[in-house]
Amino acid sequence: MTQGGKRGHGGAAPMPITDVALRGILDSRGHPTLEADVWLGEVRGRGSCPVAIAPGRLERRRRLRTGALGPLRDSETGRLLRDELAGLKPGQEELDARLRELDDRHGVGADATLAVSLAHARAAAAVAGRPLHAWLADRAGSTPGLPRLLVNAFSGGIHGTAAPDSFQQIMIIPESGSVLDDVRIALDVYAALERTMADGSGAAPISASSGLLPGGRDLAWQLRTLDRTRAAAPAALGVDVAAEHLRTERGYRFQGREHGPAEFAALLLELVRAHGIQYVEDPFDPADTGAWEAFLPAARQAGAAVVGDDLFASDAGRVRPGLADAVLLKPSQAGTVTATLAAARAARDLGLRLAVSHRSGETEDTAMCDLAVAVGAEWIKIGGPRRGDRIAKYNQLIRLTETLTSEGAACRVPSSSKI
Repeated sequence: MTQGGKRGHGGAAPMPITDVALRGILDSRGHPTLEADVWLGEVRGRGSCPVAIAPGRLERRRRLRTGALGPLRDSETGRLLRDELAGLKPGQEELDARLRELDDRHGVGADATLAVSLAHARAAAAVAGRPLHAWLADRAGSTPGLPRLLVNAFSGGIHGTAAPDSFQQIMIIPESGSVLDDVRIALDVYAALERTMADGSGAAPISASSGLLPGGRDLAWQLRTLDRTRAAAPAALGVDVAAEHLRTERGYRFQGREHGPAEFAALLLELVRAHGIQYVEDPFDPADTGAWEAFLPAARQAGAAVVGDDLFASDAGRVRPGLADAVLLKPSQAGTVTATLAAARAARDLGLRLAVSHRSGETEDTAMCDLAVAVGAEWIKIGGPRRGDRIAKYNQLIRLTETLTSEGAACRVPSSSKI
């Protein structure tokens, strides 16, 4: 049975939840995660939850289920969700509120709540006869639009083999003005980097998030190599500092030295100016709000957008002005579709931009692409254009590009002047 398929008849009228089923599946690192099927009448939706390599301390936590693969209908969580939800006829907001309550009371975990929430959203969209991106846009009150790609080129930090000591990701940002051309640029630049990085066997090692692992090559080499490789292509650079993982008692550990917050900010700005970096994600620890506030105007003046990931943790209640230019959305941080859309609305209400991101351990689920288009996100982080789980998302973005173009919807790829 295909995703969104029917077990008999279906219709456009709202239907009650007739069944909920959990199963353990593998993420892209071969670790267990959860997938859910939800039936509204005879219409089935399916959703799954990706897995972070090191969850931020502010996000909703998944429940560890080591080795839990296959059907989980009769597990404690599977029975609880089926007993609590079957027979209800909720809207998405009501369902997600119930899921949050079940997590708070019983600790079912954000992996279970997100999988069920996404499955319900897909089923509800099918019942309504709407594609998922359009149905999500209706819930968010937003106008769909196409994001720019943030393509993971080099992985470091917690994705490397040593203690975090540098950027977690260095990304290329194609800027052709067309999603399809941006994908082509991403493929060309990534392939060129692979050739540069290839070892004696002709292979280039990649991280869980499909970025190339630089081995012993230092940050200066990585940035110089990217500057040369993208010289013939319209592409900018972005970095994920992931400073929560670089934090020390007195500042930040970076490139073999400890830096105080002000010194670290100056170092980041120097790199921004030297390499034309246009996107800087999580430059400081979430608790270091004074450093965020001081850095923001200086980064803007240098031409870079400051983006909060662990800072906001996809939580509408944490989104506030004066710290960053944009909010990174990760549905697995929020735990439900409704909470993710609430964070997007909170950002827009404050005039902030949006980026939608994958996690280290991904599944074949492509809902993050529909989400990015639904909320008109300025950026999307899928990873490097390798591995089936990431390629599935690139392909979904290509399909959405075709769909939005044919529908005459707002198909906007923000230009570099808006960064």
